[in-house]
Amino acid sequence: MELTGQNSLDHYLGGGIKEVVGWLSLTSAEFIAHLARFQTSIGITGDTCEIGIHHGKLFLILANVTSGNERAVAVDIFSDQHKNVDQSGYGDREIFEGHLRKFAPHSAVDIVQESSLDLTNSDFAKRKFRMFSVDGGHTSEITQNDLALAQTCAIPGSIVVLDDILNSHWLGVIEGTARYFIASGGLVPFAISPNKLYLTTSDDFARRYADELKRAFKDAISKEPVEFFGSQLVVFGERPSHWHVPPAELELARARHELTTIRNTISWRITAPLRWVRSAFS
Repeated sequence: MELTGQNSLDHYLGGGIKEVVGWLSLTSAEFIAHLARFQTSIGITGDTCEIGIHHGKLFLILANVTSGNERAVAVDIFSDQHKNVDQSGYGDREIFEGHLRKFAPHSAVDIVQESSLDLTNSDFAKRKFRMFSVDGGHTSEITQNDLALAQTCAIPGSIVVLDDILNSHWLGVIEGTARYFIASGGLVPFAISPNKLYLTTSDDFARRYADELKRAFKDAISKEPVEFFGSQLVVFGERPSHWHVPPAELELARARHELTTIRNTISWRITAPLRWVRSAFS
């Protein structure tokens, strides 16, 4: 049976997501999909976007929630790794496009191969989005830039999802977030789920989205209210259904992560010709 629309999204969340290399909690994946569907139910429509694609693990959700004239926009430097100033990821366009064909074949997708730092003063900043994932460079400068760009591109009720907000390996994210708010950033935080911060365009929408998440995901509520840069938000943990992951699946995910990390290092890419020569003559 050919899958389209909501069926395609359910199919991806139900199993396909595990085939895509990346770092995304299943709980957070469900939150993002639910919020996008909730937007549609209350009449908020428009394009979606992600900065920082890697292999498309989260972006495939944004692609599958679009319908009608809506488009999903993928922004990544991909092979232009000289722009990857903090080595926070290594997007692969060929793998990504393969995942699009498999998991979101009917979605209208635009691919922008560029650094987000070069988009602020371009025509891109004139586009408008209802959901915007920020997962590109993890420096303070880039995080502040991308949050400001997301705000510029937001429509009323837009949701911005920021990655690695409390990740101790990428402290530039929390510094950049602080700099964004100190510079009078206008987005309003309303929730945190595993590794993700959710923001929107007004206090009213923040309350509405937080209430919807509390209604739909009672089993994941960890603490509320929690003060965060002048706003009150709800902290969610992993859903109990995701606590017990089969050991084999955990081991596979760990191995994939370690292999990707090794391959993303400069030394691995520099020594690639030497490894080829050694294998050719061994």
